[in-house]
Amino acid sequence: MIASAAFERHLLREDLLTEDKLSRAVREAERNGVPLVEVINQLGFATSEGIYQSLARFCDMKYVAPTKSPIPKEVIEKVPARFATHYGFVPVEMRNGTLVIAVSDPLNSHLLDDIRLVLKQRIEAVVATPEEIDKATKALYGLGADTVERILSDNEHAGSTVRIDMRSAGMDLGDETIDASIIKFVNELISEAIKSGTTDVHIEPFEDELRVRYRIDGVLHQTPIPGSIRGFHSAIVSRIKVMANLNIAEKRLPQDGKILATIGEGRYDLRVSVLPTPHGETINIRILSRASIFMTLEDLGFLPADLEQFNAFLRKPHGIILVTGPTGSGKTTTLYASLNKLNQMDRKTITIEDPIEYQLKGITQMQVLPQIGFDFAMGLRSMLRHDPDIMMVGEIRDYETAEMAIRSSLTGHLVFSTLHTNDAAGAVTRLTDMGVEPFLIASTLIVSIAQRLVRKVCVKCAEPYEPLAEMLKDLGVTADELEGAVFLQGRGCDHCRHTGYSGRVAIYEILPFTSEIKEMTVRRETSPAIKQKGRQSGMRTLRDSGWMRVRKGMTTVEEILRVTVDSDVLG
Repeated sequence: MIASAAFERHLLREDLLTEDKLSRAVREAERNGVPLVEVINQLGFATSEGIYQSLARFCDMKYVAPTKSPIPKEVIEKVPARFATHYGFVPVEMRNGTLVIAVSDPLNSHLLDDIRLVLKQRIEAVVATPEEIDKATKALYGLGADTVERILSDNEHAGSTVRIDMRSAGMDLGDETIDASIIKFVNELISEAIKSGTTDVHIEPFEDELRVRYRIDGVLHQTPIPGSIRGFHSAIVSRIKVMANLNIAEKRLPQDGKILATIGEGRYDLRVSVLPTPHGETINIRILSRASIFMTLEDLGFLPADLEQFNAFLRKPHGIILVTGPTGSGKTTTLYASLNKLNQMDRKTITIEDPIEYQLKGITQMQVLPQIGFDFAMGLRSMLRHDPDIMMVGEIRDYETAEMAIRSSLTGHLVFSTLHTNDAAGAVTRLTDMGVEPFLIASTLIVSIAQRLVRKVCVKCAEPYEPLAEMLKDLGVTADELEGAVFLQGRGCDHCRHTGYSGRVAIYEILPFTSEIKEMTVRRETSPAIKQKGRQSGMRTLRDSGWMRVRKGMTTVEEILRVTVDSDVLG
């Protein structure tokens, strides 16, 4: 154990802890059987870097951060992934025939002796934090590399190659060891995705590789995995299908399923989609946190004036409220937050969705089933017989659904729905293209809201910066608007995966259907003209809304331009 009297005196000499804090940490370490350095970090008495740097000085060793500098491939190949993971170390470099390894417990002489014995190699230890070692291991060997190596090692020992035999009765992986290892690998894949804030996991087979990508804050990041995992693609797909209650024998048709997962204190809905490709089935796993459904409208990023305006729309007794934007722009979350606000005992709310993303307590929800003819239009017709006050249609996709939504609003119901358009004014054009009469649109639409999600500047590494004048011009910012602006950007750190961004916030374009906008709709005027009138009446475009966040240092000019490139048709 690192908790030695000499090390404790060293901590006091370096003024890293007071005597009271050290005494408390020692008691916690002894009671729980945990190394002292871990307890100090958990109690928040010192940062992980600070405590391990102090430990390195005590041991007269070098402190390193393995992820900050490149490690030669020949050094990595000297240490199998399963050994590095089992003993909790990572190779750093070769120096005069000696392998330098980073460990987090340098006072454990038995650990170093075991590593020397296993590797049959002279070693020299340096110190790194457990977090750095874990990150470096995944970056060097790939996620789940130790599991893959164990499968291959066990199979070589058996003297045969791994064979995947898919049968209608179930999955036969040859032996229980391989089956358990595949389960472990899939669990690691999902667990790591959730810990990193991933919204989608993409498992994509190609001719000579298997690629895994995580979508974090709306941007795809490739996840390192061992190259040898390509041979276990079928087993991984079968495991995920079993978890999602899908047909593992069917490989020719797309399939959709759902997994309920609990990791730590968090509960998650995992929506699984499987598509056939020439090189095997590709899988997308959408990760939905149950916690995010409890977001309020205030949490979503509405500016105070916009929130007040939106709440006024929610108080309308009937009409249609549309939220527009591309897939993944947070439309459903905004609708759920609205329904939660209106969810009261004296109101009946019914939704029809594809799929039901979250279960809302006190609200009747229906799932469309196209294979049996149960679509949005049929669901809407059935809803009306149940005397609802509020209705939500997951998406208006065709004329029949649009007609039923309009008819419902005309008969005294408040209807929420979504459309795929680039901006708020585009909703009029989209509905007209479906065949809806303009006078019906003008009679029923309360407001059209365009929405996007923009990445927020990482608070851990934010620093002032000066955006390029050309970008400010593209954003439409005038010299007067620059006064009082605070420009921040992320330098890049471990917290934000060196992207400079962490988390997202919504920006909105809110177009109320005033009498003027209704008249323009009836006259079939173009969406740019309607948007221009909206701006003259005080509507902020998506870029205007984004600029408000840039001024406050929440995001960057580059991010707003990236996200709104297709929306600001007026330039």
